[in-house]
Order: sequence, then structure tokens, then C-alpha cells
Amino acid sequence: MRDLLNIFDSIVNEVTISKPKYGAGTQFAVATGSKNGQALLQLMQQQGFDATPPLTMQDTSELGDQEILNLPSIAVSKGGDGYLFSNPAGQYILVTGTAANIGPRFNVYTGAKAIDDPEDVGKIGNRGETSEGILGAAMFAKFVKREPGENIGTVTPNDIGDVLDRLQKTGQDQYEIEVEDYDNEHADRITFVLRLKTGPYQDLMDPAKRTLLADEYASAAAYVNSSDAERYSRYFYINGRADQITIMADGVTGEKTQKTDVWVYVTDENGQPRKLRLNTSLKVGGIGQFGQVGGDSEQTQETLWNYFGVNVAPALKEFKQNIQGGDPKAAFASVYQYAASQIEDALQNASPEAKAKMIDNIAQGITHFATLGDPKVELVDFSDGGFKILRFNNLVEKLKTVDLAARYVEDKAWPQVEIHERGNPKNKLLQVRMKIENKPNGKIYIRNYIEKGPLLEKLTEYKKASWDNETSTQALDRVADKRLTGPGAKAAKSNAEPKMSADVLGREKRKVGK
Repeated sequence: MRDLLNIFDSIVNEVTISKPKYGAGTQFAVATGSKNGQALLQLMQQQGFDATPPLTMQDTSELGDQEILNLPSIAVSKGGDGYLFSNPAGQYILVTGTAANIGPRFNVYTGAKAIDDPEDVGKIGNRGETSEGILGAAMFAKFVKREPGENIGTVTPNDIGDVLDRLQKTGQDQYEIEVEDYDNEHADRITFVLRLKTGPYQDLMDPAKRTLLADEYASAAAYVNSSDAERYSRYFYINGRADQITIMADGVTGEKTQKTDVWVYVTDENGQPRKLRLNTSLKVGGIGQFGQVGGDSEQTQETLWNYFGVNVAPALKEFKQNIQGGDPKAAFASVYQYAASQIEDALQNASPEAKAKMIDNIAQGITHFATLGDPKVELVDFSDGGFKILRFNNLVEKLKTVDLAARYVEDKAWPQVEIHERGNPKNKLLQVRMKIENKPNGKIYIRNYIEKGPLLEKLTEYKKASWDNETSTQALDRVADKRLTGPGAKAAKSNAEPKMSADVLGREKRKVGK
């Protein structure tokens, strides 16, 4: 106990816990240097909660009412405020009262440092979801940055921040402007819609946190200055029509039914939205995960492996016995081992037809988890101020060029299946692995993660580039059509539509008139 107090006492400054900078993901310690902090520590210990720091603030907006009611909780005063914390052991506790009463009982934790430094801006709670808003704002900036001579300007990180500042001033979740077409006879209405969960939204709209997101701003600038956004934004500038274009960054709706995080559509002549190819599923920081299936039921395992064409029914009896016996690791291991053996048999020992079918099944499984079956979605990875685009079309044919193998990995802490180049396990196509997480209500939750490997990136990579403030748009891997200049430019406007084929639009081009 004395050692615990010594750790706490190394941090001496209390915080105003309701400040926006102290959002989800911020780490705290109980302020045991004060009587109120000591009282809080005692209440936590009475609940069996280990208060050893750091205690991480969680986002309660992701929990339902019943889940909140089931949380272990302590009340330090009357009031309607509540803050959810987790400890390194995975325990959760809800502290309720007023923010003014709760705040002085905590200090911000930075190891041995004490901090309530006004220059400290806190942390980013969910970098991936926050980046969805950055990319949406960057897209909007690209579509409205029109310059003389049919040119589209280069979007900078500062342009992205300006869009977010203007959105914040509206007090709403959308910002809309009209911009003139090249001919000055038509005006396009371009709208940016931002829908994020509370924590990511607060991080995104806090100007003080932009330095923490410098890489993500740079990656977004690089992406929208590359060929596709350049081509579309320029087309709508010179097409001689009054278009209605919407860019939406949506981290809230349709999480289980659509893979798109940021999407663009234009309203057609019949008032119907038509998606453009600029529909992205965004990953940040080189994250390998591109899909998951949650739960510990037999049906969950059947669903997971069916996506890859594997019937695991013969392994489910042992799975059920181990689950009922309280050994989920053994349960998942039995199914994972069976699935790996079935995939390997089809790839190595079966007939050419069976092998071809397995390759097709693997491709379909990957495409499902990467795009949820939407061929217009591309996976965009932001990392180190640059971006990489992965597209999953024609994946079956690409997989046929590689001799694949599958194996169950014996030396991992949790069950894991890998599909890789035969004879070269490090060149992984993908891996499926089990992970056990502790939920706020004290129960465990099991997820099956599907993660890409270097081989899948190589097969699906469409484009990559990076950004720096001294780089011109042309240097950012721009393979856009040449700009229209000179005496033929006006005549070319009527034929300027770039690559509006079915594979880009997702449908046949609409015929207008007769």
C-alpha cells in the first residue's frame, strides 16, 4: 500500500476533468495527496478495483444504458456527471457526481512526471476514427480549391484545418458552399457532412491537438492531391453543369453493413445520389486488421470460416465442450487447427479443381472483410505522413500466381492461422487470430481478427505517395490526365469526363436524352 501511495504522490497536480483535452484515452492517477483523493481510493478498493495507475478514461458513448447500469460504480457526490476508467488489469469502474467534485480527486498520469501543464494538449483517444474526419475535410478542400485556368489547387494541411474551423463555426455537422464552374455560368453546391462519435469528434475539433495529428493531416493531403481526387474535382470544375456533391465522413452509421468510412457522391439529373470511386475504408498507422468476427458461439466460428469456404462443423463438438468447460483458448485452438488443415489440404493435396475453388474462396473471404462486398471501396492506409491505396478487384487471378500454404501457428499465446507463400512463412497473405478482451461489465469478449500481411499488400497495392510542404501536386504520384490548356480547352470541355466507365462508377453510364 505504501508503494502504491508513493507512486501516486509523485504526481501532485489535480486536473479539471471536464476540459476537452482530457478525453477518452487520457491516463489518470488518483490524487492521494488530498483527502478527497484518499476517500476515492478507499471507495475503489471497497469495490475490489485495483487503482494502480495509469487509469485510462473510456468513452461511455459507445455503451448502452443497460451496460452502464451494470458497471461497478461509486458516487463521490450528487450530480449527473460520470467518468468511466479502466486499469491495466482490464477492470472498469464508473465514478459519478459532478465534474467539479470528481476532477480534484485525479491527476493526469505521465509515469514519474507531474502535469497540469497548460501546454499539454492531452492525447488522441481513437486515432483511426479521428482521421476519418480529417480525410473528409481534405476531400472537401480539394473539391472547392478551384483556380484560374481550369486548375485545381494543391491542398495543404492548413487547408484541412481551415475546413474544420469553418465547420465548427456553423455549430452543425455539415458545412456547405457554392463554387463557380470554369465557365462562370454554373455553380456547384458542395457539402461536407461529418458524423463521428463523441470522443473522436472532440479530438478532431480541438485545434490544440492538431500537432498530435500532424502525420494524419499530411497523409490526407497527400491522398487528395493524388490522381483520383484530382481527376474528379477537376472534372466537376469544367463540366459546365450545376452539380450537387456531398463528401461524408461517417464513423457512426452502418458500421456493420458498410465498409466505407469516407465517401463521395454526386446527385444525378433525377435527384439520385451516385457514388464515385472515392469511397474509402481508412486505416491509420499501418494497422494490419481489416476485418473481425466477434463472439464465442459455434455459429460465430461457422460464420467466420464459411467466408473462406471452410466447413468447421466436425470440430464444433470439441469446441462446445471446451467452452462449457471454461477453456475458450482450447476451444478456439481446436477449430483453428481444423480450419488450417482443411485449407492446406485443398491447397496442397486436392485436385486442381478443388485447389482453384479454395483460392477463389480465400479471395472472396478477403474481399468480404476488406470491402463488405462493395467493389467501389478501396482500403487506404495512412502512415508516417503518406498513404497507400489497396484495391481488391481481380484478386482471384492475382492469387493464382502464388503458391499458397496454410498453417496453425503453435508458438503464439492465442490461436492463430496463417496463409502465406509456400516455403516462405514470413511472406504472409493474411492471418486470423483470436483475442480475449475484458468488457466494462467484467465479462470477457472474444474476437477473431483478420489481418493483412505483406503478400496481400503487394498483390492489392494500387498507389502510394507521401507529402511534404515543399512538394508540388505533380510530384505526389499524380497520374491524372493532362490539364486542358490553350485554344482547344473550351471545345474539350464537353468530352472531359474522365474514366466514367462501369468499373469506376459501379454501374453503366446513364444515357441522357435521345
